[in-house]
Amino acid sequence: MNMHRDKQILRFVAGVFLLITSVMYSPSIMAASSSPLQLIQSGSDRGLQIIKSSLFGGGPSLQQRREEILTITEEYFDFDEMAKRALGRPWKEISAEERQEFLQLFKQLLFNTYISRVEATATPTTRTLYQGEQIEGRYALVKTRVANDKEPDFEIDYRLVLSGSEWKVYDVVIEGISLVNNYRQQFASILNNKPFKDLLNQLREKVETQSRS
Repeated sequence: MNMHRDKQILRFVAGVFLLITSVMYSPSIMAASSSPLQLIQSGSDRGLQIIKSSLFGGGPSLQQRREEILTITEEYFDFDEMAKRALGRPWKEISAEERQEFLQLFKQLLFNTYISRVEATATPTTRTLYQGEQIEGRYALVKTRVANDKEPDFEIDYRLVLSGSEWKVYDVVIEGISLVNNYRQQFASILNNKPFKDLLNQLREKVETQSRS
C-alpha cells in the first residue's frame, strides 16, 4: 500500500521534527496564555542545534533520539483527533478495540515515517521562518516556511486546537496539502471495497516493513 506521497511526506518530516524538538527543548512548557506561534517558535534555535548535533555532530544515539521524539509526539500531538479525522465516518462505526489498534498503528506509521526520513531533509543549514498565526476560538493556524541548502523553501502550516489548557497539533499542511486529508483519501479508497480489518492488516504490514528498514 502506498501510504504517502513521498515529496509531501518528506517535507512534513522536516517540519514536524523541527516543531517537536523546538517544543521539547524549550526552557519551560508554554502556558495556555502563550500563543500557538509562541509555542511552536519556543526553543526553535536550540531545537535546530539538537537536530544538527544529532545528525551531523555525534549527538544523541538513534535509539535515544527516537525514544525522546516518540515521548514528545505523544505529548504535543493530538493523535486521537488526527486519527479520527484521517479515518472519517468509519471511526464511529468500528469497535473500541478496532479504534485503539487503528490509533496505535496510525501513530506508529507517522512516527516511523518521519524518523526514518528526517536525514533525507535535514541539513546543517536547515532553519524555520515564522510567518504569523491566526486564532479563531479554540482553533489556530501557524504559518511557517522551512529553508535549507538542499531544495527551495517550502511552506508548512500547523493546525492546532486548544485541548483543555494546551494547544495541540491536529494537522499539518504542506504547500496546501493536508496530511490528514491525504490519509483520509487513501483510507477511503481501501474501505470502498474492503472491510476495516483489511485496512488494519495493511497498516500492520506497513509498520512492520518500516521497523525493519
